[in-house]
Amino acid sequence: MRVTEVALEDIKSYEDRTVVPIKGGVTAILGENGAGKSTIQEAIGFALFDSLPFNNKDFVREGTSSGTVEVTFEQETQSGRQRFRVTRSAGRSNYGVHQYAFEGDNWVDQDIDSKSELIRWLCTRFDVDDKTELQSLWKTCIGVPQTRFLSDFAQNPKPRKATFDALLNLDAYETSWERLKEVPDAIEKEQRALRDEIVGLTSTVADLPNERAKAESLAEEIEAIEAKIDRMTSEVAAKDAQRDELEQVQAEIDSLEQTISSLELELESTREALETARDELRAAETAQEQCEANREEYRLHTEVNDRLNELEKREEERAELVEQKNDHEQKIASITFKVEQLEDDLETLKSARETLETCKDETERYEELDEKIVSLQQREDEVEELQEQIQSLSRDIDSKQEEIESLDETVEEIEDEWEATTNPEELDNEINDRTARRQQLTNERKRLKNQLERLRDTDVNAPCPTCDRPLNEEHQLDAIEQREARIDEIKTERESLSEELSNLRERREEAQEVKRRADKLPIYREMIESLEVDLDKFRGEKEETRTKLENLEEGLAELPALEAERDELKDAYEEYRTATFRVQEHTDVPDKLEEKRADLDSATSTLEEIEDELQEYEEVDEKLAEAKETLEETESAYQTYIKHEQQASQVEARQETVDDLQDEREELEGALEETETKLEETEASFEEDRLETLESDIEDLKGEIQRAKGALEEKEETLRDAHEEIERLETKLGERQEKLQQLKELKADQQFAEWVRENVREAGPKMREIITDRIGTRANELFRTIRGASAETLEWTSDYEIVVHDADVRKSFTTLSGGEKMAAALAVRLAILEQLASIGVAFLDEPTANLDRQKKRNLVTQLKQLDSFEQLTVISHDETFDSMTDYTISVTKDRQISEVTVN
Repeated sequence: MRVTEVALEDIKSYEDRTVVPIKGGVTAILGENGAGKSTIQEAIGFALFDSLPFNNKDFVREGTSSGTVEVTFEQETQSGRQRFRVTRSAGRSNYGVHQYAFEGDNWVDQDIDSKSELIRWLCTRFDVDDKTELQSLWKTCIGVPQTRFLSDFAQNPKPRKATFDALLNLDAYETSWERLKEVPDAIEKEQRALRDEIVGLTSTVADLPNERAKAESLAEEIEAIEAKIDRMTSEVAAKDAQRDELEQVQAEIDSLEQTISSLELELESTREALETARDELRAAETAQEQCEANREEYRLHTEVNDRLNELEKREEERAELVEQKNDHEQKIASITFKVEQLEDDLETLKSARETLETCKDETERYEELDEKIVSLQQREDEVEELQEQIQSLSRDIDSKQEEIESLDETVEEIEDEWEATTNPEELDNEINDRTARRQQLTNERKRLKNQLERLRDTDVNAPCPTCDRPLNEEHQLDAIEQREARIDEIKTERESLSEELSNLRERREEAQEVKRRADKLPIYREMIESLEVDLDKFRGEKEETRTKLENLEEGLAELPALEAERDELKDAYEEYRTATFRVQEHTDVPDKLEEKRADLDSATSTLEEIEDELQEYEEVDEKLAEAKETLEETESAYQTYIKHEQQASQVEARQETVDDLQDEREELEGALEETETKLEETEASFEEDRLETLESDIEDLKGEIQRAKGALEEKEETLRDAHEEIERLETKLGERQEKLQQLKELKADQQFAEWVRENVREAGPKMREIITDRIGTRANELFRTIRGASAETLEWTSDYEIVVHDADVRKSFTTLSGGEKMAAALAVRLAILEQLASIGVAFLDEPTANLDRQKKRNLVTQLKQLDSFEQLTVISHDETFDSMTDYTISVTKDRQISEVTVN
């Protein structure tokens, strides 16, 4: 993983959106204390690891309600390099993740809009289990805060062990030992439950032999009952066969009796049908005679009726022609009227065109005048607007002039004050000189007082503590008087200097105030220049507006004359407009007139053709009268023929029916005689008493069979219950065997769980020794490189204590100097990061405290050689890193706003 960019907006001292690009390798973030360096590290921890060492509200810039952090990072995955941007706000709920699409060159929203979704996504990206592990990864490994950098190693053994066990995940062994205690207890509990179940199952399966014997006895009884049922069933079958033979004979007798009854009914019906058919034959022969008598008149009536239909059809055709003739006569009259109207419209069109030619020039002049008059009338209100604009511009000009004069006075006043004021820097120099002199006097007074104490405490004839000469009483008194006199002079001079400093500071404050005002002179001059530009602009606008007003007033003066000329031309204009309307209205009259004349000629021609056709229908009325008279004369004979025609046509069919019925009667009489003979023979062979005996025997046997089946069903039900109970008991027996096997396996599991638990607890200290030895070895290499002292070695003990060996001297961490502590802590921290930080990034906050320049250079060299990290970031106020690291980010703070510069 590699962080490529951090963006902050309204976060602590970062106001506007500030983008901090971060490169790979070793990067130094430099700046004074309080400039905002650590805020960049805190922003990464907040966005990617949900870790912040204070309340979210304290992360927001003062005076704003919320702030936003964006962190862009890259990861190498199996599918290639991926780039993500995580957005999170402090002070409000705003969360987001976008992935960069390299192909489309755009950011794709990942639909994450809540804190819980963001935490789950980050845990997945960084391969941690939960939020707690995510935060711990940052606080104890990647972004260790400055306050914990040394303090973790200075703890007492017990809290130190808790800190680093958690960091190295060695507390998992003790936790596992505690948790594994539940396993043997649970297995023992399960064993007790199994023993209780086995006891219950043993009691249950005790009845299994009795149930099996009971089932065998029931099976034998069922077999005997089934044999008895089979025997009686065979007897019933034999008697059923005998009964069936007798029933077939009886059925045949019943069938013959039914056949005789049926034949007698059919014979009676046939005889009646024969008499009816003979009557219908005689009626058909009579109707045939009537048809022959009226056949000739029927034929004549039919022919005349067909001719009448044709004549009526021609009569309808003639009526249609007459109607067409009337329609065309009306159409010709209408067209004639239209032609006359169009001829009148043509004359109107000619007259209107002449009017257009006559009034054209006068109309054009009228329209020109009207347009000009309307334009002038519309601009009458504009005069007042232009006058108001001129007055407004005059007020603006006066206002700008007043502002310029006021600013000119302010500039002149500030310039006079500045000329009369001493430069604050000169006063600073005087104050510094007097302050330095006052400090010199203070130091001198301390030295003299010290000498006085020593002179007073020194015995006579002892060496003088001030000049090493032999000290006699006179020399001692002179030296004391000289120093006391000098102390008094110093006191007087210091009091004078204090008074001078007070006056100078007051003058400096006044001068600084004047300087602050003088510093604003360029702003005032820019304001004056801007106001003068505005003033020139307003004057130009006023002059343009005045010119517009004069031109407009000149145009409005011509308005009455223009209106009078337009009124004189109004009549000609109205005639022109009327003529224009007429021309537009009658433009198509010539074409319409020509079209209507053609329609008139066509309609006249069609009327003549219709009149010629009507001449062909002159004899239709006479022929219709003759046909109707013939129909009346033949109507009676026609109706008689029609009445008997259908009946007469059935003579042959009815004769055939009579013949068929006579044949059928003879056949039925023969069949009846034959069936009666067969019935007599069958009745002689039937034994009715034997049939009744067989039916009684069969019913008795079926009753016995039914009772036997009832007993059989009861026995079978009892046997099924016995088998189910046996099956249930055998299942319980199988369960008992399985439980016994489970109990045996649980005993083995319990022994294994107790063995594993003890080994897990013993493995913790062993793993601690292995890990601390590995990390300690690497930390020693780093420590010696940073210190540059071959005689010094570092040891990280199994209880996480840092010990430095200098030749034969063993020094614990608490006894080390500041530089030694920082170098040792740095070495161990870097070794731990190499061991644990799979993410490949790390932040070191002020790691060079108490290190000299060479040791800092050694540290940077060592950091560059750490292959386990794609990115290492050092946060420091030490500017010497600028020339040592691959990449430098400088953070400065002006007026409570942090700014970033990249080198």
